Amino acid sequence: MAKRKSSNRRIWHLFKRKGFWVFVAICGVSGLVGLNWLNSYLDPYRVRAAGYDIPRYINDIEEPSLILNRNGEEIGRLFVENRSVIPVEEVPQRLIDALMAQEDQRFFEHEGVDWVGILRAIYLNVKARDVNQGASTVTMQLARNAFNLKEEAEERGEGGIQRKIVEAFLALRIEEYLNAELPSLDGRRAKMQILEYYLNRIPFGSGYYGVRSASLGYFGKEPKDLTTEECCSLIACVKNPTGLTPLRYPERNKKARDHVLNRMRDEGMITKVEWAAMTVKPVKVNPRPLQRGTSHLYEKVAGLARAKVGIEAMSRGDFRIYTTIDRKLQMEAEEALERQLARVEQVPGYTHPRHVNHQPEEGTMPPYLQGAALMVESGSGRVLAHVGGRDFVQSQYDFIESGRRPLGTAFLPFIYAAAFADGWSASSSVSDEPMDNRAVMVGGREGILGEWGMETSAPVYEGRIPARRSLAASKIAASVRLGREVGLEEVVAQGREFGLDFKDTKMLNRLYLGTEPTSLRDGVLAYSAFGEGGKIPKGLRYIDRIENERGEVVYKAPVGSDQMRDVAGCDAATAYQIHSILHDTVRTGNLAEEETKLAGGSFAGGVKTGTTDSFSDGWCFGYNGKVTLGMWVGFLDGGREAIYPGAFGRLLTYPAWAAVMNTAEELYPGREIPVPDSLELVSVCSKSGLLGTRYCYDTIEDPEKGATFRSTVYKEFLRKGQRMGSCDVHGEGGLAVEDVLKTYGPQAGEDSLRERLTVAPIRPKAPALIGSDPYGSVVLSLAPGDESGGVYMSAGSVLWLDNSVRGEEEASLKLPRPKKLEIGVD
Repeated sequence: MAKRKSSNRRIWHLFKRKGFWVFVAICGVSGLVGLNWLNSYLDPYRVRAAGYDIPRYINDIEEPSLILNRNGEEIGRLFVENRSVIPVEEVPQRLIDALMAQEDQRFFEHEGVDWVGILRAIYLNVKARDVNQGASTVTMQLARNAFNLKEEAEERGEGGIQRKIVEAFLALRIEEYLNAELPSLDGRRAKMQILEYYLNRIPFGSGYYGVRSASLGYFGKEPKDLTTEECCSLIACVKNPTGLTPLRYPERNKKARDHVLNRMRDEGMITKVEWAAMTVKPVKVNPRPLQRGTSHLYEKVAGLARAKVGIEAMSRGDFRIYTTIDRKLQMEAEEALERQLARVEQVPGYTHPRHVNHQPEEGTMPPYLQGAALMVESGSGRVLAHVGGRDFVQSQYDFIESGRRPLGTAFLPFIYAAAFADGWSASSSVSDEPMDNRAVMVGGREGILGEWGMETSAPVYEGRIPARRSLAASKIAASVRLGREVGLEEVVAQGREFGLDFKDTKMLNRLYLGTEPTSLRDGVLAYSAFGEGGKIPKGLRYIDRIENERGEVVYKAPVGSDQMRDVAGCDAATAYQIHSILHDTVRTGNLAEEETKLAGGSFAGGVKTGTTDSFSDGWCFGYNGKVTLGMWVGFLDGGREAIYPGAFGRLLTYPAWAAVMNTAEELYPGREIPVPDSLELVSVCSKSGLLGTRYCYDTIEDPEKGATFRSTVYKEFLRKGQRMGSCDVHGEGGLAVEDVLKTYGPQAGEDSLRERLTVAPIRPKAPALIGSDPYGSVVLSLAPGDESGGVYMSAGSVLWLDNSVRGEEEASLKLPRPKKLEIGVD
C-alpha cells in the first residue's frame, strides 16, 4: 500500500512539472505536422486511385479469338492472355485455403488492406535490413493486375512503395464498391466476388492465365478435381509464374509447393499427418490444355493473324480465324510422330537421352530425339498439318520455320530431274559398281563409297542398270556417276529452281549426296512438283480468312492460278518421269519391304526416304496426287552423331509417314497422275537402255528344269521423238549419225562418229531391214510400242542385222541328252 502511494505521488509530481507538458505539446504538434505532411504526401496517390473506373475495368477480361479448322471446328483460342473464366463456386475450398495460407491469411477480416500485415512486414524488413517481405493482400494484387498499376508505375518512374500506396487506396475502393453492389451481413459475397475476379485473371506461368487454364494445362483436370498438393503447386506459381512453372521446373515448383503446405499446416488447414504424406510426393504433370495455346501450330497461326489484322486489333479479341488446317490430320501427325520417336528411342544401340525422363534446362536445346511433319495441298500450298517439334513446352523451336538439315539421299531425285531435262531418260543405262570415296569425300577420304541409300545392311551392286532402277533403289554410286555426267553446276541450278537453297554453296561433289542443309518446308514444296506436272506452290498458306465479332471479313487470302509457279527445267514430261520412278519405290525399290504399311495397296503417288551418310537424320517425302507430306527425325543440335548405327530413313520416318498418309487417303483420296502428251510408252531393254529387240532376254539356268528365258524388255516413258538405237547388248545397236549430231551438236564430230560406228547407217524412208533375215522373222513397224517385245523403230531410225546378230544359233534351246534306248528280249 505504501509503495502504491509513493508511485502515485511521483506521477503527480511529473504532471506538475512544466517540462513534461512542453514535451507533450511538442509531440502533439510534431504528430499533427507529420500527419499533415503524410496526408499531403498521400493525397496525390489517393486522388489517382479515385480516378480509376472500377465498374468498367474490374472484370474487363479480353474475349478470345477462335482458331477454326477448314471445317469450321474450333482447334484453339488466340489470347493475349490464355484463360478460361469459371465461377468461384467451381473452385475447390482446398485451393482457396492454399491461396489464403500463402498470400493473405486475414483476407476475410480486413477491408482491402491488412494493417497488421503491413506492420509485420515493416518490422521484418527493418530487422533483416532488406526489403524481402511484402504486405499485398489479394485485393491489392487484383487492383495491380486489373488496372496495370505496375506498368503505369514504371512509366511514371515510380518505385514499389509508391505503387503499393496506389494499390492500397484502390483496394479499399474496390471492397467498398463491391460491398455496395453485393451487400451481406458479413461481407462474404463481396469477398467471394473478389476471389473470382482474382483467380480468373492472374498468371500461372507457361502462358496460362486463370485457374482453370492452369489446372488443365498442368494437370489435365478441372479445378474441382485437383488434389490438395496440386492446388498448392498452382498457388506456388503465383509468386513467380515464369520461374516456378511445374512444366519446366518441377523441382523448383515442389520446393515452393511444400512451402505452401507448411503454411497450411501452421494455419491448421491440414493435419500434420496429411502434411507429411503430401510433402514427400513428387510434382507430376499431365498437360492437357483446353486450348491449343502451347504448340508450334498455334504460335504460327497467332503470328500470321496478328500480321494480317494488327497487334492492337487482335489484342481486343473476338475474331474468327478460319485456317486451312485439317484437325484429324493434325492430330494424326502429332500422335504418329510421337509414337515413332518413342519406338526409335527403344531401338538397341540408341544411347542418347530420352524424352520420357528428360529434365529441361533453361536456355538449352533438348538433347533427346526430335521430329517434325508438314502436309500441304499439292496444288495450292494450303497447309493441312504442321508439327514443328516434339514438345512445345520444353522447346519452342519450330523446325519447319527455322530448322535446316542435310537431305541425304532424299536429294537424289533432283539429280535425275536435271539429267532428264538434259536428254537422259529413265531407261538410260548407268553403272552400279563400287566407287572410290575420293570421288565425293563424305565420311572420310579412303575406301569405297558406302551404299546407305538402299537402306539395307547388305546392299548389292547390279552392274549396268536403268536410271529408273538406280533411283527407285536409291543407288549411291550410280547416282553420283549420273550427276557427274550431267554436271554439278547443272544439278545445283536445277535444285535452286525447285526452291532448294544452295546459298553460298561450295561446288563440291558431295552435294550429289544431299549434304547441303535444307528446310522441311522447302523439301515438301519441291517434292509436290513431281505430282503437279512441274509446278509448285509459291508459298504456304495457313489462313483462309478472318472475321470480326460482327461477322465482317477483315482478311481474305487470295485465290487463283497465280498461287503456283513453273519449275524452270522441269516440264511436265520430266516431272512425270520422276513421279513414275518414285511410284516404284514401294513396289520394286528400297521400300518394297515396307509396301504393306500403305493401306489399300493401290497408292497412286510417289515416296522417297532420305538417309544421311552419318545416320544423324532421317527424311521421308511423298504425295498421293492431292497432298504432299514431309517428315524429319533427328537432333536439334546440328551434329553428325548417328541416331543409332544403321538408322535408315525407312526405319526412322517411313512408318509414321505411312500412318499419316493412310489417314489422308481417307480424307483426300489420291488420284492417278495423268501422263503428259509429250510422253509415250516405248519398249526398251533393261540391260542396255536402248530399244528392245526380240533377242533381248536373259537365260536362266535351272539344274532341274534346264534353261529358261526371261525377257529383258519393258515399257518405259520416253519423250515423243526422242531417238535411240536398238539394244547393243543382245545385238549390235546404234544411233544414226544425224541423231547423235542433233542431240550433242557439231562438237561430237561427224567424221569421228562415222569411224566409230560399225556400219555406216542409212536413213530409211520406210521400214527397212538391212542384213540377213532368211526366215523373215523380224517384223518392223513405225507404230510405237510392240507389246510382244518386238522391235520398235521410229521414223528415221536404223536397225542393223547380219549373221553375227544373236539369232537362232545362239538362242537355240539346250535339250537334255535322251536316255539310252534299251530293247528288251522276249
